[in-house]
Amino acid sequence: MSGHCRPRIAVSSCLLGNPVRYDGTDKFNDLICNHLAKQFELVAICPEVDAGLGIPRPPVRLTGNPRQPLALGVEDVHLDVTSALTRFTRSWLTQAKAISGLILKSRSPSCGLWDTPVFDPHGEIQSRGPGLFSRIVIQHHPQLPMDDEIRLADPRHCAIFIRRVQQYAAR
Repeated sequence: MSGHCRPRIAVSSCLLGNPVRYDGTDKFNDLICNHLAKQFELVAICPEVDAGLGIPRPPVRLTGNPRQPLALGVEDVHLDVTSALTRFTRSWLTQAKAISGLILKSRSPSCGLWDTPVFDPHGEIQSRGPGLFSRIVIQHHPQLPMDDEIRLADPRHCAIFIRRVQQYAAR
């Protein structure tokens, strides 16, 4: 089957083995790169790099109101990358129409789906939820199949995700 016939899914670039994390490392995921790549056309995305934040870069975390957190520097709280990530994500939404699913890096301040910590002003975790990129994509494309590498490690959950992507692509 040729590449253009397979459903396209966007995948956090670090999970594909690209050294794009804040510290210049990757989080290569064998399941995605060697199993799912046979069924889907994988499209790399790194909201932080694509927003112009560079590699390496100071680490950021979500802080403040859990419903509208800010992406602030861990060591320098005056570093606010919220606007850059939001601008990139809003421009990326037009590309979302060409994909049938997303696999994102868990706990990431941009890509996490459910488990990204949101800190209070004292540095304590007050809640967990989606990262900035994920939050906006979910709001605009709630039916788009999305998952993270942790949940996909469960074979039953992975099979459900594959089926959902195939159904979404066939619509």
